[in-house]
Amino acid sequence: MKELKVTEFIDKLASNDPTPGGGAAAGVTAGLGIGAILMAMIFSQSDKLSKEDQTFLAKKIEEFEKSKEIFVNIIDRDATEFEPLSKAYGMPRATDVEKQVRNEAIQSGLVIASQPPVDLISEVSQIVEGFDKVIPLIKKIIVSDVGVGLQMLRSAVQASSLNLYINGGQLKDKEKQEEYYELANNKVAELSSQLDEYYTQVKDILIK
Repeated sequence: MKELKVTEFIDKLASNDPTPGGGAAAGVTAGLGIGAILMAMIFSQSDKLSKEDQTFLAKKIEEFEKSKEIFVNIIDRDATEFEPLSKAYGMPRATDVEKQVRNEAIQSGLVIASQPPVDLISEVSQIVEGFDKVIPLIKKIIVSDVGVGLQMLRSAVQASSLNLYINGGQLKDKEKQEEYYELANNKVAELSSQLDEYYTQVKDILIK
């Protein structure tokens, strides 16, 4: 999926093919978000910054490059890790034994399919830590792209929460279900609030 042209990806998303789905779209959105932020950070590297700030910015760029790769991989993982669940839904269920085997496969598939959104939320959680120290180092001429990136990351975590709701709602493992709901309810709300705060900081720079 990640090798498709943008127009091809959108066309496949807007078709009756089972993949790509919303999870892959969230991966693309997160990838574009961190990409926009990285562009602004790289553009803002300068000898005019203090040595400490130069080192900090370079370290963050290195970290966010890894985040970008994680998001790009989620685009494909959403399809590959949905496959066991898709196959499980298609398993025979004519007998009690077949029904049991199918149900067990579905339960296993739900957990596998939920890992990409869990990982996306976890990675965004890492990105927001200390991000308030990044914003002042960005040149005003390009700081709007940081705001764009923050909004895309926010959309990606909100989208990922929906995958956890739909998968978690079918789980019989109540502990795992609560884990997903905790992420979808509380962690996503926390991240959204933090991203909104950073977005406001960017907007304040632009309107000064």
